[in-house]
Amino acid sequence: MEKKTVSLSLGTILRECSKNPSLTQDYLYYFSLKNRENYHATFKYKKFNDDFISRVDCYNDGNYTVGTIRPSYEEFLEKLCRLLNLKTRGKIEDNDSLTEELLKRVERLKEVKTEKELQEQFPLLAKDLRDGRSYFKSLQRLREQEKYKEEEIARGEHYFYSCALKKSLPNFIETQSKLYTRFITRRKELKTRLEHTSFNAFIKEKIDLRKLYLYIMHEYLEKIEDLTDREEIRMYLRMIEKYLSSSIPKDVSITLDSGIVIDITNIKRRFENKKRMLQEDSSVVEWVLIPEGVSQEPIHQSSSPRKLKVDKTLVEKLRKQGERKRVFYETTPYRQKAIGLKKYRGYVAYIYENGEVILDREYSKSAPSTASGNAIYNLKVGDFEELSRCDKQVLRRHPKVGVMNHSSTWEERVEKIITREATEEEKEATKRLIIRLKRKGES
Repeated sequence: MEKKTVSLSLGTILRECSKNPSLTQDYLYYFSLKNRENYHATFKYKKFNDDFISRVDCYNDGNYTVGTIRPSYEEFLEKLCRLLNLKTRGKIEDNDSLTEELLKRVERLKEVKTEKELQEQFPLLAKDLRDGRSYFKSLQRLREQEKYKEEEIARGEHYFYSCALKKSLPNFIETQSKLYTRFITRRKELKTRLEHTSFNAFIKEKIDLRKLYLYIMHEYLEKIEDLTDREEIRMYLRMIEKYLSSSIPKDVSITLDSGIVIDITNIKRRFENKKRMLQEDSSVVEWVLIPEGVSQEPIHQSSSPRKLKVDKTLVEKLRKQGERKRVFYETTPYRQKAIGLKKYRGYVAYIYENGEVILDREYSKSAPSTASGNAIYNLKVGDFEELSRCDKQVLRRHPKVGVMNHSSTWEERVEKIITREATEEEKEATKRLIIRLKRKGES
């Protein structure tokens, strides 16, 4: 039975894994066309300038193959929520409750009276209206300049109207409301259609499977970070282990959007760390690692809460930094990982054989600032149990604690600390700390 495993970036597949990188745009058009066919066949409407093709889903059927690569229904669902400006938290549950919430947004759309209101309530639909008008005006200019034949103009106008676009606001609201009602109520038909659409023939012909396997293994390791079910973690580890022991050539590398270079050495190190963590179960100490402490700065209360504007470019930059930070630590040779009472919402301690302990915040997708917004603390294993209980204000002034910011060279600085050759005394001190932490975790 097939099981969805991971969602893959189509951009990364085409950029890093194409056998002929110069044809990336042609390949993108292929995926776009396939998605468009499914979209139109389901809803009998086109969507102006929108194909939801940035991600594809990978399924595993139990055999050791790349799996089945399909269009992502989840991406369509996420985009539908964004277009109707429905605020969601975490994973979207595709159920009757979602249908009800989406239809409420359509009812709200029907109440819009001005373009300013449309911009405030449905900014992406407002952009569709502006882009559609601009497209229609360009057709008129081409007609006046006699650069297009009448049949070409007619095809362009047909496309405009078949996308449910109208130049006047009331007509636009009416046609868009009908369009999105159709998207909502018939979306399960699209899901069924996508489940029968496979890109595997294209993938096998155009994509370097060695690189695609490598990318999928990276995504498996990333997926494990978000899992709590131990059996599901074991499933992903088994699939990675099967890949590692296979005869598939592994003499390749790919570069992710974040700039991280992934190769077989990287995959092996992270796999061993994950396997060891599952076997040993990371030690959970009975205190908060590096509590925040009490700020000495006065708190100014405002009469009304401020609305924070989210900078999407900054969030994307932090996401890439956070992904890079996570991969960095998981490829280091730490002997034990310790987490505090805040679990992965707080600081995490990486304990190394040479007696060094690095404490850093685990990156969280829901809190992008964890990518670089906290200092890194370095202390010795003999001081860990005492000093890791101290707050930031104390640690910053303590002579036995090293403090680093996430500057452009932080990885090199940490690498220098943790790869220093260990003395026999340091190795013994590290072993004793790990044993104590395990005993406390079992008691």
